[in-house]
Amino acid sequence: MTSSSDTVNVAPPAASVSEASSADVAAAIRALRSKAQLTQAELAKHAGVSTSFISQLERSHTDVTITTLNRICAALDTTIGHLFSPPAQQPGRIIRKDSYRRFDYNGVDKFVLTREEMVDVDVCMFEFPPGSSTGLRTPSGTSRTELWICKSEFLGIELGADVHILREGDSLDFASTRQNVVYNPGPNPCEALLIIKNHR
Repeated sequence: MTSSSDTVNVAPPAASVSEASSADVAAAIRALRSKAQLTQAELAKHAGVSTSFISQLERSHTDVTITTLNRICAALDTTIGHLFSPPAQQPGRIIRKDSYRRFDYNGVDKFVLTREEMVDVDVCMFEFPPGSSTGLRTPSGTSRTELWICKSEFLGIELGADVHILREGDSLDFASTRQNVVYNPGPNPCEALLIIKNHR
């Protein structure tokens, strides 16, 4: 049950989100929470509402006051205006290679090819020196599927007791709920692509 501060029973039209837009708001909040890597409980705590309220809101099963929605938007570092009118994405936007976000992943170079606002999918390029490894990768708590593609040489992937060696052009997909290690088993540098599908 949500608190009286979360919902509205009788209010003028401007005081709450209309039924017509509630589905859009629910989808936007889910996407922004996923991008921020927050659980429903964490978002609820930051916004000062209950976890069950966030759950119902993301499924369009409850109304929300403008005041409460403002608090949720603040917790997500956005505004109500962005929820109702998200900025239009320009088709065909190019990200040049020298603009990729680069991270040192345990001695492996990781380049993020996708824009930050693309919350449903991530595409990363990895450059593995000979004998290098990502180390043990543990589940993030977010439901997603990973697809690894070996671009050159060989790529090793350990999934528990299962060991897979990919050759150039091979791919392997698995749920991110499984612990894994990705490494270069060969004597030469190798490149790999990682495509991550984030499930809402």
